[in-house]
Amino acid sequence: MNNRFILNISALFLAFLVVLTTLFFTKNKLFDYYFTYLDSLKKTVELQSDLESGKIVLFGSSELVVYPNQKFLPQNFFNNELKIPLRVQGNEGHQSFVILSQLAAFDNKKVRENAKIVVLLSPSWFTGSSDNGLTMAKFLEFMNLGMMNKLYFEGQTQDKYKFLISDYIQNNISYIKDPTFIYETPFNDIKDEYIDNKFKKFIIEKFDEKYVKTQDISYLKQNINFDNLKNEAKIIESSSSNNKFGIQNEYYFKYIKPEIAKNNFPFEIIIPPSLEKNEEYQDFLDLLDFLDSYKIKPLFIMQDLHPYIFIKNRENANLLMETIKSKVLEHNFEYMDMWTYKKEDYEIGTLIDIVHFGELGWLRANQKIVDYFVK
Repeated sequence: MNNRFILNISALFLAFLVVLTTLFFTKNKLFDYYFTYLDSLKKTVELQSDLESGKIVLFGSSELVVYPNQKFLPQNFFNNELKIPLRVQGNEGHQSFVILSQLAAFDNKKVRENAKIVVLLSPSWFTGSSDNGLTMAKFLEFMNLGMMNKLYFEGQTQDKYKFLISDYIQNNISYIKDPTFIYETPFNDIKDEYIDNKFKKFIIEKFDEKYVKTQDISYLKQNINFDNLKNEAKIIESSSSNNKFGIQNEYYFKYIKPEIAKNNFPFEIIIPPSLEKNEEYQDFLDLLDFLDSYKIKPLFIMQDLHPYIFIKNRENANLLMETIKSKVLEHNFEYMDMWTYKKEDYEIGTLIDIVHFGELGWLRANQKIVDYFVK
């Protein structure tokens, strides 16, 4: 009995000595890590809190920022008019892969149970050349040091997504000026640093305990007269007076009228020849796979290219949009299709220019969001 007690005490002392020795030799590295990344971690707090709280989070791109004063822009309409909490995330160039990367960084049980996700899909993401995927500059904007540390050391996502993101970084490392350790080191190498990773995870978790505050957000059904709001949206859009397409006057004069004078009108939709080589499409499929674990199924909204402007090759674009739609439905996710397959079905005022929602388009999208999440 005494021998066993002495052995247990000796083992405990030895383990304690190993921990102290490890701390002594790594303390500078750990302290440097903590102070270097604390400010960057602070930039991750709001989005993580909103996802865990079940706030509606709408991911999109340029449509969220290009006309900030639109009455029915979601961040204006939901938060100011309806008093319904909603967060928008993204700006121009914010596409499928960086949406996946952010969600992977925050992956945990609370997010998977509570997150209410809307993804605004832009047809322009999937068209043009085959290398139409995310730019490294946009990746770095949204996957800063704090986000990368959460992804590698705290995020509970499957390793296959960490490897996917790491491979993207390594394939584009030449576009990063003076990359830091977290970017220049492949995840496969980082994964092997077990003790170091555990310390970093401990630091991030302690940070989260202090700064990440889960709110109590509930959505109650409201009586909203969308028919009256639609009439209001049409009145707002009546400012289009120098063209028959419902396009904002200044935009038409600056971008469309000169192309008509050059005989470059109507426009053609360029479709990459192969879906297998269409970078954005492949990133989109990865995003769909990732979201399968979410309890509340996400809502995808496909936007439009103006059918009176983008006429050439629209038949092939229709096929691409049908394929994208079918992939969303295969995952049993919700899909709102605002792509115009026949120009006769297009309602003037849906777009304010040739690719971005006008007041009428936003109102239709907002109604879908309310019907889906506010029950």
